[in-house]
Amino acid sequence: MFKKSFAALAVLGFCASYANASSVILYGVVDEALVFTHEKFDVTGEEGTKTNTFGLESGLNAPSRFGLRGVEDLGNGLQVSFVAENSFSADDGSLGMGRLFGRELSATVSGDFGRVSLGRMGGVGSSAGSYDLVYAYGDAFDGGDNNIFGLAASSRYDNMVTYQTPDFAGVKTTVQYSFNEDSVNDKDREGSSAVNRYASAALTGDFGALQTVLAYEFQNYQSFGTDVNPSVEDGHTVYLGGNYDFGVTRLFAMAQYFKGLSATQLTAIADETRAETADNMWSDGAKGYGLHLGTVTPVFGGDFTAGLYFVDAKFQNGANAANQNDADLSYYGAALRYGYPLSKRTTVYTGVGYGVSKLEFNNNGQDVEAKNQVGQAYLGLTHMF
Repeated sequence: MFKKSFAALAVLGFCASYANASSVILYGVVDEALVFTHEKFDVTGEEGTKTNTFGLESGLNAPSRFGLRGVEDLGNGLQVSFVAENSFSADDGSLGMGRLFGRELSATVSGDFGRVSLGRMGGVGSSAGSYDLVYAYGDAFDGGDNNIFGLAASSRYDNMVTYQTPDFAGVKTTVQYSFNEDSVNDKDREGSSAVNRYASAALTGDFGALQTVLAYEFQNYQSFGTDVNPSVEDGHTVYLGGNYDFGVTRLFAMAQYFKGLSATQLTAIADETRAETADNMWSDGAKGYGLHLGTVTPVFGGDFTAGLYFVDAKFQNGANAANQNDADLSYYGAALRYGYPLSKRTTVYTGVGYGVSKLEFNNNGQDVEAKNQVGQAYLGLTHMF
């Protein structure tokens, strides 16, 4: 027993010494909320379904996580840093994303030339991680409010290289490339047409009360290899947005145009099974646009956030469905949230939201409408450490 205790103390002592030498910080977020969700799904010619659920959920206001970050100063303005960030569900303790560090695992070299990051990280349109640019600048909720979103978004990707320029009069340029978006589930050769690849470029501006973003994302879908769909077109998304602080409120606005996107990247179809069905029926992907308008207003010592979302798109017919016409997709959603800080690290919050998505198409001469309605109400607590 004594030997085990001594060994444990030795390990802790080593970790503490290393942390002091390299400025390593342990940080995290625990977020839990009581959530009521109402969902109704109707399809022409079929019996509709209606579900009401009430329970404890994790990560509504901020995703639950813990991580390590550190930095070492090499001198002459050169620094090396890292981020290793985990995802977990606070309501049951389970690991998120099926990975030890699914949210981000990156190493960065920075200096007068800018910064270069390598590893797993979020795309500029993912609303996640160190390079969360599009939705941080253009969306009041920074990526929707739980079930209310609808817009197109990218994700976190493996094998990513990111370069960000220094600040030039408030303007920065960020470019990214992933050699294989998901090397855990796709073991084919990185950087080849046998895997899905990703590229992006973003121009951000910080001009006092005004912040702006212009970004482009490219999804280079695989053309051969495991699980290839040869009829799938590559995906393109363009974003333009920003926010302005009027003092009494901060106004957010954003527009996006997309073409060739997989249904799994369009949050208007939130159900994974339905998204996969849509990809099989219309393999040329979705083409359309999305809009957002929102505000963040200081009220009684807290922040009141409001957001509207709208999407109009068309799923285009592909070689996989010769008898399938194009489908029209529409989505609109509205969300409200109020958060009140109990301290610098703890916030209590509550909110409501409602969203409707509608998919209309002709199946072998029969007009079909699939309509999904989602309503939510929640009360939760966020604690940061």
